[in-house]
Amino acid sequence: MPRAPRFLASVIASLHHDLRFAPAKSRQRQMDAAEDLFNEIKPDQLYPMEFVVYRVTGFRPDSGTFDATVVGQALIRDLGAFIQALSADLELSMDQPRGRAVSLDELARKLEVDRRTIQRRRGDGLVLHWVQDSSGVPFLGCYPDALDRYLEKLGGSLRRNRPWKRMTSDERQSIIDRADEIHVAEGCTLDSTAARIAVETCRARSTIRQVLKRHDQTAEHPIFGEHGALNSRDVDLCNRARQMGISLASCATRFGKSVPAIHRAMLRQRVSRLKSIPLRWSHMQTFDRSDVDEVLLGIQEVHQGLPGPDGIIDLANPQNDEGAEGRDRLVAAAHWLIARAVKALEALPGQPRNADVDVIERDLIWAGRLRAALVRQGLPASLHACEHWLGRPVQALPREPALSLLLDAMQVTSSVVSAMDPGRSNRLESRCTAAMDRELSARDPVSRTRAAARHDTGDLCMPWPLKALVAWPWLEPDPRWLMKYTSLETSDRELVVKRWGLLGYRPHGTGELASAHGRTPSSMQRRLHNLEVQLRMNSTSLETEGL
Repeated sequence: MPRAPRFLASVIASLHHDLRFAPAKSRQRQMDAAEDLFNEIKPDQLYPMEFVVYRVTGFRPDSGTFDATVVGQALIRDLGAFIQALSADLELSMDQPRGRAVSLDELARKLEVDRRTIQRRRGDGLVLHWVQDSSGVPFLGCYPDALDRYLEKLGGSLRRNRPWKRMTSDERQSIIDRADEIHVAEGCTLDSTAARIAVETCRARSTIRQVLKRHDQTAEHPIFGEHGALNSRDVDLCNRARQMGISLASCATRFGKSVPAIHRAMLRQRVSRLKSIPLRWSHMQTFDRSDVDEVLLGIQEVHQGLPGPDGIIDLANPQNDEGAEGRDRLVAAAHWLIARAVKALEALPGQPRNADVDVIERDLIWAGRLRAALVRQGLPASLHACEHWLGRPVQALPREPALSLLLDAMQVTSSVVSAMDPGRSNRLESRCTAAMDRELSARDPVSRTRAAARHDTGDLCMPWPLKALVAWPWLEPDPRWLMKYTSLETSDRELVVKRWGLLGYRPHGTGELASAHGRTPSSMQRRLHNLEVQLRMNSTSLETEGL
């Protein structure tokens, strides 16, 4: 099955999107029109978007509708992808009045080139269509008239302009010696060394790379000793090093990679971890509105008064003064944030951008805080079920059993909140009570002969267990270093409070903070990272002194 096309020009992407449910005749007509235009495009010329739309659709948009132009080379690439995408839905026969389409393998044999050469020409002016053979099996083929037009532009051949020459053993050894010389003198990587030698020898860069890689694989003393592709353990090591303030340049040197390559590997791992989370939500009609963000996230209840990493739960005084008013909005907002995060996660490209991943993570953390606020409302009902099972208040237990039962009650309440549908929040207390009863029914009865424990003020307090109540614990910061934020300057302290959602605030993304402070997202990200490292190191030094 062909992959979904990726277009450079948004207009071509919109045309393809609008044709999803169009009749087959309309798609056929626009595919043929796109191929006619394709054959007239010159790579170095600029083309107005209005012209492109008119030639493909026959509709002439108003002047000024598209305030942009596209260079011919990009338009050739997009039109080729557009034609392939439309042909995949038309079930074209390989036998047409224009001739019989041939597969890429057959085309490569006919032209005496490698299949990879044909693949490279797909975005360079060679028109291909998805067609079906006599048994109905689809394949990517080329019609003879499309091939003739392309060869005419190239001068009649896809083959190399200069004759191919096999590399001799002497030439191979000279390449290895030259690479050793460059690496010793300048410390260049394998890729940069291959690029320099390719220019010097008039050989392909990939050929030089292959010679050097084969040498290092079999040599007792390899020249580069490159690490190879980064695995998850390597990326974890880079993450830990960065959290400790070690630059990614040091990690890049260790693994023989560039700093951008380390960044890309770390981003891919973040996306992989996000995709591994079993995210579930209930759909509401409000989610289809264009102003859904304003409706569900524009109220004060979802921005303030939320349990955060600095939150404390006191078993002796849960302090739940909140009623059921506004509870439906909290439930709906949490479901919308998760739905929005899933939608954005599915739309991420193969190599995502840090800004997009940051927004997804922010939404998940925010949803967790909203659910924590709902847990705080349902917790008294769960504790009441515990008291009924115990035959006495939970705080009458010794400290460790009491806090353990409190944590169990919070986890049961959290599972109820996670499964709650919008519009049924009025049943939160009854569901928490029923769920806690089911949980306790499987446990052995507690002996009631022991006297009630006496506790001093603060003995039954514990930090709000955010990490234990969400499916994405690695996104929540460690309170041990985060609580040192009070030692920062006022401006830095305000940044940390908003970034991680302290003092009851909801968490903010890097892009939001950058816009609010008139900075670029990258500079704000560096500032936040430096503050995090400062807090981590401060926390570590204090723990060391305590020992």
